[in-house]
Amino acid sequence: MLDFEYAEFIVPAFAITILTFAAMICFSLNHARRWRKRYEELSRK
Repeated sequence: MLDFEYAEFIVPAFAITILTFAAMICFSLNHARRWRKRYEELSRK
């Protein structure tokens, strides 16, 4: 039923996908944090 013939291709693909999603989330949160800080600075003035 479970054939691990392609595991050497699937496992790195999953790892790359997880790393890509993690990087996208980190960049998105960092970008949102910068825009929120800029908004707060502009709204004080």
